[in-house]
Amino acid sequence: MDVDPAVHRLLHQQSGLATRAQLYELGVTQQALRWRLGRQWAAVLGSVVSSSRERLTAQQRLVAAQLESGPHGVVTGVHACLVHGLTGVPGNRLVQVLVPMNLRSRRVGWVDVQRTRRPDPRAARRGLVTVASLPRAVMDAARAARGLDEARSVVIEAVQRGLCSLDELGEELAAGPRRWSAFARRALVDATDGAWSVPEAHLRRACESSPRLPRVVPNPVLSSGGIRLLSPDLWFDDVALAVMVHSRQYHQRGVDWERTVERDAELTEHGVTVLAFTPRSIATDLDRVVATIERTYLQLAHGGRPRPEVEMTPREPVDHAKRRV
Repeated sequence: MDVDPAVHRLLHQQSGLATRAQLYELGVTQQALRWRLGRQWAAVLGSVVSSSRERLTAQQRLVAAQLESGPHGVVTGVHACLVHGLTGVPGNRLVQVLVPMNLRSRRVGWVDVQRTRRPDPRAARRGLVTVASLPRAVMDAARAARGLDEARSVVIEAVQRGLCSLDELGEELAAGPRRWSAFARRALVDATDGAWSVPEAHLRRACESSPRLPRVVPNPVLSSGGIRLLSPDLWFDDVALAVMVHSRQYHQRGVDWERTVERDAELTEHGVTVLAFTPRSIATDLDRVVATIERTYLQLAHGGRPRPEVEMTPREPVDHAKRRV
């Protein structure tokens, strides 16, 4: 059976996808559609069919979600974050789609259609898909996260890359539902406190819980003799102890990772004691990492070594998005 030119154009415009209603409007009969579905086409999501039996691409899955939810649907959560360019979010989650309150919530295959009383005024069309603004998408992803680390990852990346501001995320968090928001709130606290990565946030929390360690300062501004020094991830000021978390994943975004690692020597040259750890060490043997920091701190505190002349200024939380022109 030949495909009508109008049907062919529709499928071409919609990445090879169409709803049954769209096809019926163009004159495709139920019998003809059943014939196609039994041979060349495939039912892929609710009322959505594909003109191919091949597995849908990531983009086609979003288009299918849009078609299934209707013209008022807005993709949010992790998949909207991916569209906005975030990389530290899982792509294997349900596609979250927001619809107005006059439509119904439902779960269809790998799509979760949710009614909302708060339509996103900054939602924008991206090709064939309407996507929530990044602050809304980040907070929806954090609310739906399966764990604190997942929530931390999306929030910290959005802030550190300057894609949205702490104020925007805070406003979105306050405006949204409080239920299921614990991970999102904790993640925003970590981002506000200056955490630059999930491993760093883990290590900082562990150090703060240690009875043997004093207050830890995250990402301070250091200088010596008027020379600006590398900012360590964690800092114990009374003994000038710097702790670095080195990872290509968390440092290569706009920063030369090798140069960052090499600059540890800059701190050592000015008398600072430097401890460096990898995210893997923090994830697999956190107790050992903290014990090493405790042992080093106590040795410096009681070893009689004069504190090097390094000045420390706590870093104010940087709202990167406000610095963009």
